[in-house]
Amino acid sequence: MTPTAFGVIMGVGGAGSLAGALLAPKIASRIGIGPTIIVGFAVSPLAQVPLLLTGPGLRWQTALALVLAVQLFWATASGTSQRSLRQTLCDPRFQGRMQAASTTVTAGARPLAAATAGALVLYLGVHTTLTVGALFQLAPVALLLLSPVRTMRDMPAPAPRTALPSAREGSS
Repeated sequence: MTPTAFGVIMGVGGAGSLAGALLAPKIASRIGIGPTIIVGFAVSPLAQVPLLLTGPGLRWQTALALVLAVQLFWATASGTSQRSLRQTLCDPRFQGRMQAASTTVTAGARPLAAATAGALVLYLGVHTTLTVGALFQLAPVALLLLSPVRTMRDMPAPAPRTALPSAREGSS
């Protein structure tokens, strides 16, 4: 793949992400907050199918660009909905910890996932590794479908908040 083709693919994917961010509130109000989150997770393994069916060359690069745009559209719409839901349910005193824990778990797993994928490619090949990866991505979809998120249409009302002490008062 040439650097230009790679740049175009990433640009198309970025446009999909931007559209997902802009349309997330409309999508969540139309299909519900829970389904928006679930669709975001479900699109990722489904996005692997065109990549598994297309060979190298311009067709593969075109498929990759389109799939990346759709995948990033839904990942961004889903991620926006997830963060909004967590912020609604989480006490303001724990917002920073909640976001830090979420970021640590998701970003912290990436190097391990990349190393594992690289090793699998060496032993199984690209096609089989993409298939294994898509199958593993079905686990969170199944968990979400079994959870109360599945039926969540509207953002729940925030829990009543207790007054927070001012920064000058401290936590004593």
